[in-house]
Amino acid sequence: MLNWISQVWRTSVIGSFLAGLLFLLPIVLTVFIVAWIINFVRGAIGPGTVLGDLFTRGGNYLIGGSQDTLAFWLGIGIALIGIWLLGLIVKTRAKSIIQNYLDSLFSRVPLIRSIYSPVSRVVRLATDRTGAPGDLSSMSVVSCRFFGDGAQGVDILALLASQQLFTIAGERRRLVYLPAAPIPMSGGLVFMSDSAITPVPDMKVDDLLKIYVSLGALAPEVLYQSSDPRRAVAALPGPGTPPPAPITKPEHV
Repeated sequence: MLNWISQVWRTSVIGSFLAGLLFLLPIVLTVFIVAWIINFVRGAIGPGTVLGDLFTRGGNYLIGGSQDTLAFWLGIGIALIGIWLLGLIVKTRAKSIIQNYLDSLFSRVPLIRSIYSPVSRVVRLATDRTGAPGDLSSMSVVSCRFFGDGAQGVDILALLASQQLFTIAGERRRLVYLPAAPIPMSGGLVFMSDSAITPVPDMKVDDLLKIYVSLGALAPEVLYQSSDPRRAVAALPGPGTPPPAPITKPEHV
């Protein structure tokens, strides 16, 4: 059966067509993804939407109400320039002032507050690099041991979410965030036993995120040979490498 499929793949018209289709598949998928992103952005801020109407009104304020298309793109240009100017401002010490003002403003509205508060915390958690409380850079990389000690155990690289020690059911626990690949922010929080956590002080948070985002492909660049068996990296044999010689027990004389 496999020989027949292989022969059809090499000689038939269908096989040639499938070979060409598979060759173009990365390009086709890329085009589909780009088109999906464009349609999503168009549906969110395009003409006829709430943001689109705001951009159009801003452009009409400058050129009049006879050219809605031109007014729309002019409004987008004004918005982009405004965002760029805001970026220059928030790079200074005015960032905390503006941020505190916006937090105070949106916290006064009950419905908006329930949405704005968690969203702002998540965004600042993922983007801030100031070492402030709640910042990702204030977390530390740890290795969590699951399923027992010794060779049968499993080690998972994670982030120590808090330095605080919790006591649950009489046991010492720490709050640990377990990232997920390839989207680290889609992981979960667990209370790990204090004895099952090993600090990894030589690894930065950014390095840990690189490993998860790359599905482990960048692990050799981040990890290194170490005397600690929980952090040691052994090179896998490449293609054509002869298998290691079997280990034999010494004979007793």
